[in-house]
Amino acid sequence: MATPDAVTVLKHSLVSPPSSAAATEMSLPLTFLDMPWLHFSPIQRLVLYEVPQLSRAHFIEHTIPKLEHSLSLTLQHFLPLAGNLIVPSNSNSGTPKIRYKNGSSLALIIAECTTTDFNYLTANHSRNCCDFHPLIPELKPSTEDDSGSTARTTPVLALQVTLFPDCGMSIGISNHHTVGDAGSIFGFMKTWAALSSKFFEDNIDRDDAAATLVSYSPPCYDRTMIKDTKGLGSIFWDQGVLLIKLFQNESSTDTTAKPMTKKVRRSFVISRNNIEKLKSLALQKRPQLVHLSSFTVICAHVWTCLVKCRGPSGEYVDDEEVEYFCCAADCRRRMDPPLPSNYFGNCQTLVRTNEKNGKLIGEEGFPIAVELIGEGIHQRLKNNDSLFDDADKWLPDAAGINMDRLVSVAGSPRYNYYNLDFGWGKPKKFEFISIETSGAISLSGSRESDGDIEVGLSLSKPRMDVFTVIFNDQHNSL
Repeated sequence: MATPDAVTVLKHSLVSPPSSAAATEMSLPLTFLDMPWLHFSPIQRLVLYEVPQLSRAHFIEHTIPKLEHSLSLTLQHFLPLAGNLIVPSNSNSGTPKIRYKNGSSLALIIAECTTTDFNYLTANHSRNCCDFHPLIPELKPSTEDDSGSTARTTPVLALQVTLFPDCGMSIGISNHHTVGDAGSIFGFMKTWAALSSKFFEDNIDRDDAAATLVSYSPPCYDRTMIKDTKGLGSIFWDQGVLLIKLFQNESSTDTTAKPMTKKVRRSFVISRNNIEKLKSLALQKRPQLVHLSSFTVICAHVWTCLVKCRGPSGEYVDDEEVEYFCCAADCRRRMDPPLPSNYFGNCQTLVRTNEKNGKLIGEEGFPIAVELIGEGIHQRLKNNDSLFDDADKWLPDAAGINMDRLVSVAGSPRYNYYNLDFGWGKPKKFEFISIETSGAISLSGSRESDGDIEVGLSLSKPRMDVFTVIFNDQHNSL
């Protein structure tokens, strides 16, 4: 088990874009799609790489300089990530924005861990959540803006690279959700990994490495493409107090908070073969199903297993109590006008559904959940008018539900962190750390096989034990 001093910080680094880009200034107003995330806790991810015989000396003298150089080159195309979130004290003082100015930089922590078993961290079995906390950087708390206004300024991204001597290393990522959704952050990481691999594999210099960016689509920052025809930006800004109340138990307004929980995290791999069996089972029970996908059957399977484990793990739930499910759906292609796939920012809509506990724990629970999720996604994405038709109610409705009865989804197999090769091979393990506080389940691709899906959960140990039994029993019966 990790202790508070499990990680030794070797260096605090501030990485800026190259001088050719550093003089550029950029200010991005938050769109109505960025605004709902203002008061959420940081999104935290961890990527662990197995690199046998990686010594401390080689790590410091060779690995880190190349990572810093490639990160600097990457930032010239992702300037907002080296900038800050600027939030006025009230709506009369302006609206929030992401600002990069000359001299802005990104915090990169270089650390070493010698007390935690690397193989333990990269396993799929239950592991203590606290063991991962020292590997994740903190976003610095907000401070007064130096422009002389009453606004507060907060970094939007922090990184930490941690050495496990003779075993490997990890890259911890903390970002403020307002700067970009999962696709945007993955695009940044994918570009950084591509540049880094050039340094490590080809031993090329900075200029040659920069030339490799020509083959990648630079991010699009054009905020004028997003039309707020319903005035949702102002509505979400005014509803911010609801989010603070909703997530006060998460310390959501304190981005430095690291929960000291007794939760464990565990990964479950669902093979492509079992995904097809789940689809067949759903169709067997509901032949009329139209909106059937790998996503819907996986989410329905995990949702119903989580609902079923409440009672056996010691929690009383009445059959009439309502269980909720929600997920985000990328809507770049469905906007009017459509946004390019490389649009950097948030462009997601919310899919919500619910059902009574008694129905979900019954024999028909799984096909019911598949139908609900599939129909919810279809109704939300069927046309441009349906994307945000009830968006003004998202936050008030969320504030009125029992969050212990909500299952949400973080991540997507589309953004497969197992494909990020910085020059020393693909990751051994990917963890969506922030599901510990959000209560979401995480979805990602699998390291072992294309088509397999890895599901991450963070629960109390008693509940995780019960969930594991129910989940495995369901799979063994497929």
